[in-house]
Amino acid sequence: MKLSKIFRQYIWLTDIISRSGGITLQELNERWIKTELSEGVAMTRLSFNRYRTAIEEIFGINIECRRKGYQYYIENDDVLKSNSLKHWMIDSLSVGNMLMDSLSMKDRILLENIPSGKMHLQPIINAMKQGKKIRIEYQRFGKQEVRCIVVEPYAVKVFKQRWYLLANNDNWEMPAVYALDRIVSLAEKEESFEYPTDFDAEAFFKDCYGVLCGTNDVAQKIVLRAYPPYVNYIRTLPLHSSQKKLDSTPEYADFELYLRPTFDFRQELLCQGDEVEVLEPSTLREEMRALIQRILVKYSI
Repeated sequence: MKLSKIFRQYIWLTDIISRSGGITLQELNERWIKTELSEGVAMTRLSFNRYRTAIEEIFGINIECRRKGYQYYIENDDVLKSNSLKHWMIDSLSVGNMLMDSLSMKDRILLENIPSGKMHLQPIINAMKQGKKIRIEYQRFGKQEVRCIVVEPYAVKVFKQRWYLLANNDNWEMPAVYALDRIVSLAEKEESFEYPTDFDAEAFFKDCYGVLCGTNDVAQKIVLRAYPPYVNYIRTLPLHSSQKKLDSTPEYADFELYLRPTFDFRQELLCQGDEVEVLEPSTLREEMRALIQRILVKYSI
């Protein structure tokens, strides 16, 4: 059996057990037999236990059995919640499994084609592993010039289905962010670098809405007032990890966030039109008012 198919089976099993919260082997088999992965063959207890062992060794995920009801569950489910990479990987591969199992519906499952620049992802990750500098030819949005830069790759981050590189450049005081789909070419250098032990990539983006971490934008408390129907959207899909609800009425709900009011954050607020309002700070409220006035001028007759 191909390694890729075995791996897909592990992902399928992990996803089903995690989402069910508890499932018997019989219930598992009822779902399994309907998938392309099963090839019409039921999963024996021996095969299931072999998969359990492999999942624990590869992902560090423990599948245990409750004596009452003989239901299988993820014993250390917190591993998926606390490890964003592992959670993202299993979630993405689970979706891939579902799509592979639904090829007959390809005309009714519509995907978005986004220039993610993922062809550069593996070389960058390899350089990160080896501690090697990379040379990139980079073209910024709206610029004709292609710049050649040598950088130290610190981390990669995905935001809104696009990949970004966080890298140190000797010409900058702090690491900079590069969109992978704006990289024209990339090559690994022989020159090595030491990844700073005191650098935390997650902490670097902690106060950012997305990938922009402008040095001129200081992290601060921001209070937003959301109106229906956007209030339901922001409640279920928070804009930032710091978001918390302050007050709620049938007409609106107020939310507090702590982040840098960067360009991409302001653009996100503009996208919501009249369904969101900045209450605090007054400086950001004034910036949004000025932006809206400039938009009105463009639409004036």
